[in-house]
Amino acid sequence: MDSQQKRKVEKGDYGYFEKNKRTQLMISFVLLFFVAVVFYTGYVRYGNTKNIFTIMAVVSVIPMAKFLVSYIVLAPHKGLEKEIYRKVKEIDGFNLAYDLMISSSEKIYEVKITAIRDNAVYLYVPGHNYDKNDVEKYVRGFLEKECKVSAVKMISDIGQYQTEIKKASKHEQGKYDERIRELMLIYSM
Repeated sequence: MDSQQKRKVEKGDYGYFEKNKRTQLMISFVLLFFVAVVFYTGYVRYGNTKNIFTIMAVVSVIPMAKFLVSYIVLAPHKGLEKEIYRKVKEIDGFNLAYDLMISSSEKIYEVKITAIRDNAVYLYVPGHNYDKNDVEKYVRGFLEKECKVSAVKMISDIGQYQTEIKKASKHEQGKYDERIRELMLIYSM
């Protein structure tokens, strides 16, 4: 195995989205099994459901439900296609994040690629009927609480997206680029 295969895939890295979905589902099933074992242990031991094991099983359902709800929210979404990942990765000098699910109080915005350069944020959001102005305004809103942001652009066409970030690659690195990436990851599921 080379070092890239051994490296832990973290939020914002390519491949994290699909791995996270599998992990959420696996943890849900393990916790469900735990709940069932605790419940049936009490039932077998005491012959009824009025015991401390039933209470432990009921309380243990809460974390299981959290992981299951996370999986249900993520399940209909797919990760970024490898071909598009390779094309964008070739463009050098950006702080990149992939497959982010940006959550607001009203919606969850699926952002396939986030490229950050010179305090500007370029969002690749294909095939969704999000209002461009709403997405840009929401992202700018939470970023500007901590950083100076020069621009937030949502683009739905991969060709146009590549053109925009190629133009932006001529700019210098911004003072807040790394912090902007951190905030994007914080606001993502």
